[in-house]
Parts: sequence; C-alpha cells; structure tokens
Amino acid sequence: MAQDPQILLSFDDEGDAIVIVDDTEAGDARTLLELAPDLKEPGKALQLAQALNHLAHEQTFAVIEDPAAFADWYKKRLAEEDTDADWVEGTYQLSNYATPDLTAIEAPRISGDTLTFFAINRQLGAIYVVSAGLGGDTLTPDYEPMTN
Repeated sequence: MAQDPQILLSFDDEGDAIVIVDDTEAGDARTLLELAPDLKEPGKALQLAQALNHLAHEQTFAVIEDPAAFADWYKKRLAEEDTDADWVEGTYQLSNYATPDLTAIEAPRISGDTLTFFAINRQLGAIYVVSAGLGGDTLTPDYEPMTN
C-alpha cells in the first residue's frame, strides 16, 4: 500500500502561496493534483479544500472543518457583540451581516467532479459557500457569500 504524500501549505521566496507535495512545489491547483491525484478522493475533501483555499486566497479565508464547533463559536461570538457600539474602522461584527442558517454548513465534500466547502472570511466574518470543479480546465474555487 502506497503511503500518502506529505502535503504542506507554504509560501515561496516571493511570498506567493504554494503547496509542497513531498519535496515538490505546486503553485497552482492543476500541478497540485498532478502531484497528488488521490486528493480527488472523497475521503480527502478536507485536505483538498485546505490546499485549494490556500492557493486561491492564502490566509484570507479559513475552511470550516467542523460545522458543529464552528456554529458554537459563531453563536457565542454573536452573543458577545455589542450591537449598540459605534462602528470602528478596521473592525467587524458578525451582526453586520444577516445571521446565516448555520445548520446548512457542512464539512468539505467531493461529489462527482465537484469539491464543495464552507469558508469564513477571517477579516470580515462573512461565510462563503465554495465550489471547485475538479474535472475541467480550471480548478479555481468559486466563493459565493452564504445567504439564508
């Protein structure tokens, strides 16, 4: 049985996002999947979501790995906000957005040739539904704001 390759999220000398598969750098999704084709298996959805998210947006978005833990964190954070506080530039409150249906958030999954996952914008707190076609010419994830 072949051992899974080591996958590391990193940056090259110029500061661009890369994924290192064993000792080989991948600067785009196509190269990543050529180096690690098993990432397209349903059981690898989380690892693929993390890698594609990193290549597409570096640290802007965080993949929601555990929907239940995320929902608990989100509700707690929302309850702690002072909705009457004055707006301060450079800060955000979750209450600035419509509260999404947290029960709709699922762990990353691969269905057919599509990877679907949920991500949170680390700066804004907005939640996105992300999809990436795994069978076409481009593997760039599409980030759509989650609506109720």
